[in-house]
Amino acid sequence: MRPRYLILVGQADDSASSAQRIADATGLRLARTTPQVAVLVNDACRCLDIDANTLVVGTLFPRHGPPRAITTFTDAERQALARGGSQALLRSHWGGYVSLWMRGDSVEILRDPSAALPCYRSEAGAIAAFASDVDLLTAAGMGPRGIDWEGLGRMLHSCGLPSVATALGGITTLPAGAAIVRKGGIETEATGWSPWTFVEPHADERPGDTAERLRRIVETCVSAWASTCRRPLVSLSGGLDSSIVAACLAQAGSDAACLTLYTDDPAGDERGYAAALCAQLGFPLAEYRYDMAGVDLSRALGAHLPRPIGRAEAQPYEAAHREVAARMSTDAFFSGNGGDNVFGFSQSAVALADRALHEGPGAGAFATLRDICRQTGAGPLRVTRAAMAIARQSPAYRWKPSPAFLHPDLVASLRDLPLAHPWLEAPPAALPGKAVHIAGILRAHPNLESDRSRIAPLVNPLLSQPIVETCLSIPSWQWRTGGRDRAVARAAFANSLPAMVLDRKVKGTPDPFCGEIIRHKRRELRERLLDGQLAGHGLVDSGAIEDALRADRATSSAENVRLLELVNAEAWTTVWASSVFARHT
Repeated sequence: MRPRYLILVGQADDSASSAQRIADATGLRLARTTPQVAVLVNDACRCLDIDANTLVVGTLFPRHGPPRAITTFTDAERQALARGGSQALLRSHWGGYVSLWMRGDSVEILRDPSAALPCYRSEAGAIAAFASDVDLLTAAGMGPRGIDWEGLGRMLHSCGLPSVATALGGITTLPAGAAIVRKGGIETEATGWSPWTFVEPHADERPGDTAERLRRIVETCVSAWASTCRRPLVSLSGGLDSSIVAACLAQAGSDAACLTLYTDDPAGDERGYAAALCAQLGFPLAEYRYDMAGVDLSRALGAHLPRPIGRAEAQPYEAAHREVAARMSTDAFFSGNGGDNVFGFSQSAVALADRALHEGPGAGAFATLRDICRQTGAGPLRVTRAAMAIARQSPAYRWKPSPAFLHPDLVASLRDLPLAHPWLEAPPAALPGKAVHIAGILRAHPNLESDRSRIAPLVNPLLSQPIVETCLSIPSWQWRTGGRDRAVARAAFANSLPAMVLDRKVKGTPDPFCGEIIRHKRRELRERLLDGQLAGHGLVDSGAIEDALRADRATSSAENVRLLELVNAEAWTTVWASSVFARHT
């Protein structure tokens, strides 16, 4: 069962009775009610009291102590948290949660930095609602006001940049790590969590000690999340990140099972790697094929979410997880999602720029130059020139839009709209590699919910706050040591993974299956995109789509991915257009 919650903030004459009516209608439990706040939760979502005016909704783990979810605070913890506020909570605990701090007539709301617990928002009059899902906002009488077509256009253009806005009118999000204060219907920003607090490297730490520090914190976080379930199912690609998660579950004594999907093309077949890992760990492995029969272009992934997510080729992936979960009584899905992001994966010259800026030219910079050349196959002159160009620029990361197949008028209207996020605001003395690292972590956040998360929690342990903070403290050049990507993570788990997994350099991909879908469903894809609502609202470039989908034209991998993203968005609009219409008739 996934955690669900609804928090109502504000004053109304019938707040208590209204909250009880919502509880009765949704099956939630009214966990806390005050003149300002009502908190409703289901059985899978804890409501932890700090004091009469402070509470935490969701799953919380201690920074120090046994790696398992807490059910209550000690007296000492309550006193420290009441005295130190939300910043003390960020320092002493982590997890997937939303916290409330009531002080007089103001309420501070903080969402944890990992984005592990969704937080959608809506308002009606003086009441603001915060919820795990849109269905609960609708039950509270604050559901969406239809599709926000301009917002959807911005989302398709922004290439996965997390934003406060969604693609549904009246529905927004509280971003990960953000804190706000509401007082008398007025909202202001408060101090939350910033990744830039943790980018300072540990001075003089030996590489072996860094790897050991990372190993301990990853094992602790995965073990903590494992304590919340009995029978997790691990999405196993055979790559490094999901293999690390599986190895840590084995270390924690978890009764886990694994699932891998494969394509007919060898580029998407990682069964050999997955089987070698499961044989070493003692976990059962289910193998499912990416099947064309499982792709329905009229069905939307993320139909329950206030924004489209994913691409049509993932439908067999989700279906396989649901089938295996039902057979094995799975109560949580574990993923290596975010591993590339937190473990500093890069194929650019930014690590050389970082090291030269931090240490100056010398033996260290030369070693990093050699590592990058070895990893990427690029020549030293090319890498040096690229690093020099990076070093001359502002350290702030410039998020690039994705205009492919979007209507030229839409692209032109968004040309001067900054692609901004508080985490992308780099301090003046920041190293550019850390800005890239932080941007990579942000890229993982929009993909943390999926269709299978409706039947059981989807846990992405590598994005846990302590892991993110630890990885941010590791210099970018250390992640490239020896010419290997994610080098520190490889060193940390060198004794836990099969050599063929640890040393592999090529990543598997379902891209061949994407191409297969385009070839087999070209006519249907063309009809849906040219005659659908995205075209009708001026979001897509019909001419470019028609040209790409000509029978005599081969599409590129990038085009395939974009077209399958757009057709999923088209299906999503059909769901929400009919849903909103049904509620108003």
